[in-house]
Amino acid sequence: MHARLAVTPRLLTELPPEILQSVADLLPTFAARALLREVSTLTRSLEWRIAAPYRLDEEMSGLGLGDVGARAISAAFSGPRNSRLGELCLGSNGIRDAGARALALTIGSPSCALRRLSLRDNCIGDEGAMALAMALKTNVVLEELDLWGNCLSEAGKQAIIAQAKCEVFLETCPLPPRTDPVGFTTKLHSRMRAILFDWLSQVHTGVNTPWTLDSAPDPQDMLFRTFTHLDAFFACRPVERVELQLLGVACTLTAAGIDESKERELTELARWLAFTTDGACTSEEVQEKAREIREVLGSQLHRPTAYTFLRRYLRKTGWTEQSFSLANYLIELAALDASFLNFRPQVVAAAAAAMSRQYVSQGISIRQMSRWKAKLLRNANVSVEQELAPCAVAMARMHAVQQGREDVFVNRKYGAERMHGVAKVAPNPPPDASFFVNYFRESPVAPEGAATAARAVAVAKAVPRGAWAA
Repeated sequence: MHARLAVTPRLLTELPPEILQSVADLLPTFAARALLREVSTLTRSLEWRIAAPYRLDEEMSGLGLGDVGARAISAAFSGPRNSRLGELCLGSNGIRDAGARALALTIGSPSCALRRLSLRDNCIGDEGAMALAMALKTNVVLEELDLWGNCLSEAGKQAIIAQAKCEVFLETCPLPPRTDPVGFTTKLHSRMRAILFDWLSQVHTGVNTPWTLDSAPDPQDMLFRTFTHLDAFFACRPVERVELQLLGVACTLTAAGIDESKERELTELARWLAFTTDGACTSEEVQEKAREIREVLGSQLHRPTAYTFLRRYLRKTGWTEQSFSLANYLIELAALDASFLNFRPQVVAAAAAAMSRQYVSQGISIRQMSRWKAKLLRNANVSVEQELAPCAVAMARMHAVQQGREDVFVNRKYGAERMHGVAKVAPNPPPDASFFVNYFRESPVAPEGAATAARAVAVAKAVPRGAWAA
């Protein structure tokens, strides 16, 4: 690839600027246009974002698209090639309110087929949030919208929440202070937290029985939302040991996401959750505590979890039922261990996705997918040396310590046949961080469309200059 591009600077110097701009506009993807800008100082002045790309890629994070590129993307959805695009990631592109308004037009269109849209880590403010909120009011197709890392006030966040019919993720979990090695700002001991979380895992195995919820959510998603709500509440309020069961079941009720208009369903679940505490609390106390949790946490209720990210990464890198169960087992064990609060949830998920592929010799089948490591790193946007490798080592060591412990319900849960018995898989010897650094060291992914850029420059050179004027 690099050898093919090596001759392009000489070719480019022979083309007038207006033809170069035409070449850039004709390239089908933004990735190819970005590459064209980099091959010569002459091409760096090209405006590569203004023309709607013929083909939109699912992953376009960190390209510097800005509002100009966002408007071009919105326009690109009118083309037949992009009209059925189901997923789009535009993270870290410097998109502001004007770009958000342009994208809102796409979201609000009746023909929009997007199911997942990520606008994480941009510069969108309340004006852009209001435009997105209006689009979400009528959109019934979108399933997930990422907006964390933007400039939204609480009012802007609430406007989104009020209109969205999909999952909206507004914040990510902040890492604990460096002076707090296990991630706590309360008196709660990490051992008590582990016992509570393990008990909740057992409680959640019964939450989705037909007589409990009419429209049951994904049980694993609900469990990890419960965990995330608990840790957020621990960080906001001091919690005494006698409150733990009540707080745990109240967070479960909150995580179920039952609209308060569904009073029968809400009351039924609250009554069942109170029953699981063996009389430690009443149904009314569970509902009252759930209201307090919603009031205290506000938009913090809309945080993605490790399971949120795991599902995304496995969609991109491939999975089997066995490897999916193993990855879930690892993140659930990690949820019990307070030391994993020192890693962002996307890092924990990426480590589990990678670790789930390490047990083929022990019967855990995997789906072969080319360049899955590069796809994982591109989607997770994590540092291998500083985040992923240390987390993977910690996960391997945790697996070695926890495997076979019958007093841990999570081990019994994932030892069951329906979970493919993954808890019975013997752990691999825990490696050091350098092993994982080397394991993930692949040749970088050339931007999709790089070959197209090279061919387009060659074609431009071959076409007589008079033909461009025509």
